[in-house]
Amino acid sequence: MIKKITIVHVGDFLGYPPVISLIENLLNNAIDVDLISSSDRGNIARKLLNNPSFGYIQVKLLKAKTPIHKIVNVFKNRKNFQEAVEKSMQNSDLLWTTTDLTVKMLGDQLLKYKHVMQLMELVQRMPLFLRTRFFDFPLSKYAQAAHKVVVPDMDRAYIQQAWWDLPNVPTVLPNKPYTISPLELSEDTKISLKKIKKEKRKILLYSGFIGKDRNILDFAEAIEKRDDYCLYILGRISDTDTDFKQDLENFSNVEYLGYHTAPSHLEFIKYAHIGLTPYVPIKSDLHPEINALYCAPNKIYEYSAFGVPMIGTNVLGLLRPFEQYGIGRCSESMLPESILKCIEYIEVHHEEMSQNCYKFFEKDDLDQIVKDIIN
Repeated sequence: MIKKITIVHVGDFLGYPPVISLIENLLNNAIDVDLISSSDRGNIARKLLNNPSFGYIQVKLLKAKTPIHKIVNVFKNRKNFQEAVEKSMQNSDLLWTTTDLTVKMLGDQLLKYKHVMQLMELVQRMPLFLRTRFFDFPLSKYAQAAHKVVVPDMDRAYIQQAWWDLPNVPTVLPNKPYTISPLELSEDTKISLKKIKKEKRKILLYSGFIGKDRNILDFAEAIEKRDDYCLYILGRISDTDTDFKQDLENFSNVEYLGYHTAPSHLEFIKYAHIGLTPYVPIKSDLHPEINALYCAPNKIYEYSAFGVPMIGTNVLGLLRPFEQYGIGRCSESMLPESILKCIEYIEVHHEEMSQNCYKFFEKDDLDQIVKDIIN
């Protein structure tokens, strides 16, 4: 009988809605949780921190500018996380890691415990050192030894099994929010909400990570000459996408609302007419190009929770649920006429698609899935 679980997330867990969903799920099912992560305690909802069944252990990631100090900090960070895990696991029944980076941080320590290995992305290999092509960290070793491997999509489950020669197909835990009501709203979020509430045009909304693999501004171009639509964008901008805010100035009907910590970002979706799910397959140091082709975005569930039909790029991870459940359309290209064709289709079928979204959101029982994983 599992009574307590230690969750480890290297980095800021507040930027990962599936981690928040997992915490809420476990606490709601009377399982104590220790969370080890790097998020600033001051940014975590007080209601969560005040829950007697929840313990938070902050391990700050040390950073440095010089190559020598970077190498030194790698070992310091690993030592700090491993010490926090060892202490927590003295009275915990299961260790749950949330990302491939977390597995790399803990290494062989994972073999000491009953371990659930969750993957947020499709991962074939992880360089032992960043950008090296020849030396890999043995992720498959820890996946093969894990109690369960957890992924957000069935296609990814079978791909991971084939890549890593896993004895069992990984369990699918959808990237669905456990609750859709935020614990509390910051003043910045309240100010941004006032802006979107006043909007009279039909809102196309993008909520999520903003980077080179998200062709958001193609949608802005498509509706630039329409006075009945506008585009609102919220999310964290990638450090590599330094021109994004400047590019926004080329469009008159687009507004960037900033980054809002999950789950407060869900409050904006209530005002959306259409949700956007753009994914562009690009090469990455860590993830293969098919990571985007088999995307499993939490946005699908977030938009669906509020009955918001979607438009996405033409990738299999979107095409399949959109066609199977009637919750969205994939644009054949990113040309304005193709995007506008999707918009017009949704306008004609909006009420039907909205109802399909609600049904899609309700179809997965997260409580049962997590119970099956840990037991």
